[in-house]
Order: sequence, then structure tokens, then C-alpha cells
Amino acid sequence: MTRQDLPLPRRAAALAGPRSTKRVYRTAGLIMGAVWAWNAGQPVWEHALKFGLLLFVGVPLLHLVQKRRTAGRPQEGPRLSLARAAAAKGVLLAAALLASYLLRSTPHGDLYVAAGLFVVIAGLGPLVHRHLMTG
Repeated sequence: MTRQDLPLPRRAAALAGPRSTKRVYRTAGLIMGAVWAWNAGQPVWEHALKFGLLLFVGVPLLHLVQKRRTAGRPQEGPRLSLARAAAAKGVLLAAALLASYLLRSTPHGDLYVAAGLFVVIAGLGPLVHRHLMTG
């Protein structure tokens, strides 16, 4: 049982800050860019399928696992809006597919898209994060 008037443990307080948000987006950008680079040279529809599965199935499953781990603790503050997050993921997927299509004749075009995914997710993610939250 937790008391509301006790301060958060040091680790929990550290995980709640903006540094943690930036770290999460850097990690997500690295993973998404690596997945795109791993599949370099594949047809665009295959990129769409794999990346879509990662974004719309893998990430929500991780979110559910995290939610179950913290089920006993009280949840305070804003929470992630699944509709807004899905819309942002859709825009990101569409932009990556368009970039891949436009760079299809460029040598190593998929690697440029992978680097762009990392830069966009790691750079813009923390800035857009507050717009993905509700409550």
C-alpha cells in the first residue's frame, strides 16, 4: 500500500522526467530506423506491412505489458491518447513510405529513410509528445 504524501522513490522520480521522454523517443527512433534499414531493398508494400505491424501491433502490446506491470500503483497525470498516437503513427508511416518511393532509384535510399526516421522520431517526438497526451 502506498501513501500519497510520501515522496516518490529516486528511480521512479527519475523515470517521470523529460529526460526519460527523450530517451524513450531516441530508443524508439533507433528501433524504427533499424527495422527500416534491416529491410532495405524490399518492396514498398513489404515495408508498409512490417513497419505497420511494428507500429500498430508491437507498440500497443508493449504498452499493455507496461500497463499491467503498473496496475497496482495509482496513475496520476496525463495519459497517452491512443487515437492521437495512432494518427501520428499513420502520418509517420505514410511519410516514410512516400520518402522510400521517391528515393527508390537512389542508391541506399532505404538507408536514408531509416536515418530520417531516427531523426524525426528522436528529434520531433519529445516536442510532439505533449500533444499526444490527454487529461
